[in-house]
Amino acid sequence: MLRPLVALDIGSTKVACAVGLPHEQTPGFELLGSSLITYPLLAESWLSDPLMVGRTIEQALEATAITGDFHRALVIMSHPLLASEQIRASVRIGDEPIAVRQQDLDRLTARALDQALSIDREPLVIERLHCSGNGFDAVRDPLGRPATRLMGSFHIVTMPMAARRAIVQAVESAGLEVMQLGFSLSAIAAALASEFSQRQRLLLVDIGGLNTDAGLFVDGQLWNAKTVRWGGLSFALEIASTLSTTVEQAVTMSLQGLTSRKPEVRQLLERELIPLQKAIEQLLKGEPLPDAVLATGRGALIDGLVEWLERTTTIKAELARTPRAQGIGDMARQIALTPVAGLLDLATRTPPRGPLTLSARFVDRLVNRTRLVLTEYF
Repeated sequence: MLRPLVALDIGSTKVACAVGLPHEQTPGFELLGSSLITYPLLAESWLSDPLMVGRTIEQALEATAITGDFHRALVIMSHPLLASEQIRASVRIGDEPIAVRQQDLDRLTARALDQALSIDREPLVIERLHCSGNGFDAVRDPLGRPATRLMGSFHIVTMPMAARRAIVQAVESAGLEVMQLGFSLSAIAAALASEFSQRQRLLLVDIGGLNTDAGLFVDGQLWNAKTVRWGGLSFALEIASTLSTTVEQAVTMSLQGLTSRKPEVRQLLERELIPLQKAIEQLLKGEPLPDAVLATGRGALIDGLVEWLERTTTIKAELARTPRAQGIGDMARQIALTPVAGLLDLATRTPPRGPLTLSARFVDRLVNRTRLVLTEYF
């Protein structure tokens, strides 16, 4: 008997929750319930209080009005300190060409991770873009192809260890175990899969509370990404500081965006969008232009922002949310529930991996770091 799946999007201002029941015979799920709960305090240090985040998760699960014995959850998140890079790695297979095996791909991935990870970071996304070898080039799945040396290009997103620990602690304080921790941008892409079926190249811009993720997707695969430490809450807090207003007043003013009657608000937004503009330029540099730009995240509701994206990229831009959420509340709620709907899509399309555990690499680095501290200070 299939059990319902719990999906959580732990953002910088809220927790979005969805409960879905997988279909028995075909990929997909039935959405049983969803909820959206804002943190009691809006602050830039939201992850410094995992217990507060945990209580919000509990409230979000209760607000779905779905009863059940839930023990595990699929979780997605973003963070202002995410780092993305493209890595090239290679491994030797043999003196004579032999068929590429799964263990060779695993070794190749491990080699790429060795280049990407520092001692205080953990991987969030490991996307194999393509591989090359003897007689083949730019192949996404090289299994079974003969080669003596295998080379691969990867897109890897890493996150601070402290952020991962805080997320896991928050979920566990709510009485749940993290089945899988993923990147919100990938879940959003899954939720908008119908858009990808029609367009091969898409630029997806997710504007959250404290950071904005921009990702270039090619045939549904995350090709590259940039994270900018700016979002809707950042803008509101800057308005409150600059114009000496309350945060509540500043939030209302921030939504007026580039159409605000106050020139200070318009000028402030135009200035704060410069880092995002530069990030998008870096993302698209040397690449064919995408077929479209999709804007999502509640920050995308800032008036004039979608039009700004269209002017900046010279590409048609649209405000997007999953069709599953249409009719569930207002536009802001539909957009906020899009990532968790996409997470359930991913989970029921491809079974999630097992519970989140400490990798051997993580343990090794932790032991080495402890040994270094003991040597230097004691």
